[in-house]
Amino acid sequence: PATGGERDLREALVAWLERRHGLSDLDADRHVLPVTGTREALFAIAQTCVGHGRGALVGCPNPFYQIYEGAALLAGAETLLLDTPEDQDFLPDPDAISEAQWNAMELLYLCTPGNPAGAVTNEALFARFIEKAITHDVVLVSDECYSEIYPDESAPPPGLLSACKAMGHDSFRNCLSMHSLSKRSNLPGLRSGFVAGDPDLIRAFLRYRSYHGSAMPLHHQ
Repeated sequence: PATGGERDLREALVAWLERRHGLSDLDADRHVLPVTGTREALFAIAQTCVGHGRGALVGCPNPFYQIYEGAALLAGAETLLLDTPEDQDFLPDPDAISEAQWNAMELLYLCTPGNPAGAVTNEALFARFIEKAITHDVVLVSDECYSEIYPDESAPPPGLLSACKAMGHDSFRNCLSMHSLSKRSNLPGLRSGFVAGDPDLIRAFLRYRSYHGSAMPLHHQ
């Protein structure tokens, strides 16, 4: 199978994003890319985006999924841990990152609902991170593999791309959202997920994954 996935699958991913997150005008050829679960995608995006000679930093929440740190270290970057204490509602604070750190950062991972505390990043906090990421040319990756586990059907958690839309950032520049069937559908062995967002980053990620990543088997698609 092609690394970019079957068109039927990509169209289904776009339809779900539009239905679930209120998005519109998504292009199945430009805005989404199937991956064999978010674990490999979260790792591989660092290999795609990091390493441009700036003494790079990769930011991630603390506590964190170990893939974030491993991806940073194996991309030759240093990890900047963003504490998520109880008095911050277990969420990272973009203002805790200094201007020098923002200038050195190339990639920043977010996780919502967060692991392990389950804290949900609201659209206002997303917007603050998006504005910083655009200003400092940082790739912002939102790990949303828990996004479909929530108690109130009338109030599903927002996502990075819906926050982009809410603030008029329709190009999704510098923003990628990652989703997986592992948690939401209890299918960790199926290795099925996708990445969505900035078309330029999607194109670069596809190019990288055509060498490194495995194409999703057709029966998974």
